[in-house]
Amino acid sequence: MNRDTRRFVIGAAALAAALLWSCSSGPGEPEVQKRTSYFEVVGVFGIPGKGLADMTYAKGIIWLADEEGPGLVYRIDPANGKVLSSASTAHGPPSALCTDGTYLYAADGDDGGVHRYSLTPRLDELAAFSTGLADIRGLYFYAGTFYVYDAATRGVYEFDTSWKPGESWRAGAGDETIRGFDRAGGRVWSADWRNGWLNRHRRMNFDVDRKFCTPGWHPAGLAWDGSYLFLGDSGARRVYQLDISTAP
Repeated sequence: MNRDTRRFVIGAAALAAALLWSCSSGPGEPEVQKRTSYFEVVGVFGIPGKGLADMTYAKGIIWLADEEGPGLVYRIDPANGKVLSSASTAHGPPSALCTDGTYLYAADGDDGGVHRYSLTPRLDELAAFSTGLADIRGLYFYAGTFYVYDAATRGVYEFDTSWKPGESWRAGAGDETIRGFDRAGGRVWSADWRNGWLNRHRRMNFDVDRKFCTPGWHPAGLAWDGSYLFLGDSGARRVYQLDISTAP
């Protein structure tokens, strides 16, 4: 076992041992009663850059958007957290990321635009689309449809592959501060930055089915690799690899 792998495993074990303590010692709001963890922390690694807006997974790589500075997007090896490369987008710091398996999509939270990039370190822009939304903080793609979370309206909006709008729903109860939105294990999940929750949503209307404790207090960014859910935490500047298969 090399040094990087050993540090990765030891860090994950230490974090898992402390997880129950962190869940039980948070703020004293009534919501603390819901902060029960059902997830195994499989791995943990630090994040590059100064901020974390969102993540996505494509072709064996985690793509991580830094919301501060020049707006870099990092390509990260999920096995050990090593940064493989970084590149800037053409429109400043992206507020959300997703992929359709072929292209990378980065949202501009300031103007509601979504930009299509090639999945290469250079991030060559191929197209741009307008959603008409004010503050995009979550994106995911599933079965030919893009789902977009807008923090300004606390709504979820669907778009087809030509970015023609479809249905819309209100997400959650309105007290969430969502920073990351993805489909994982057949369910929809979001990261609640303010409250420290990992929310699981009902597909029929995107209200919250259950709130789970997270390892940190400021979760931001989600990425699903088909087996594990990677959850970013902007406060601790870490990414946690979670096994969500045991969640009730």
